[in-house]
Amino acid sequence: MNCEDCFRPIIFYVDDQFERYLHDQSGLNQRHIVDNCVHCCFYFISPFGHDLKPLDVEFMKALHNRVNIVPVIAKADTLTLKERERLKRRIMDEIKEHPESDEDEDFKEQTRLLKASIPFSVVGSNQLIEAKGKKVRGRLYP
Repeated sequence: MNCEDCFRPIIFYVDDQFERYLHDQSGLNQRHIVDNCVHCCFYFISPFGHDLKPLDVEFMKALHNRVNIVPVIAKADTLTLKERERLKRRIMDEIKEHPESDEDEDFKEQTRLLKASIPFSVVGSNQLIEAKGKKVRGRLYP
């Protein structure tokens, strides 16, 4: 299957929202402008692969100059701690292969600290369980 252009509608949407906002800002009535720009993209990565797929890399390359991208390992509870750390390390190595932009040193330091903690991991559930006397969404493991 050819997925070469499958993310183009997303890129178009992000660009279109920015263009609309820019157009509204250049008008006379700027008081009631609604900012519908996309500022952040949570990019969910499959926990079942060994690293990023070429499509993941291409999509992030196309989007990273438009919005902030937060890579997230989906269903992280399906991995052991070692598997999760190994996957995070491989993903970060792939992200580091691509050159950084030319921001100032303070910004680069803040970015370095943030990048040290990504990709993040999430666990989702639709079950209510009791934890420390409170009802929370989560999973019970045997």
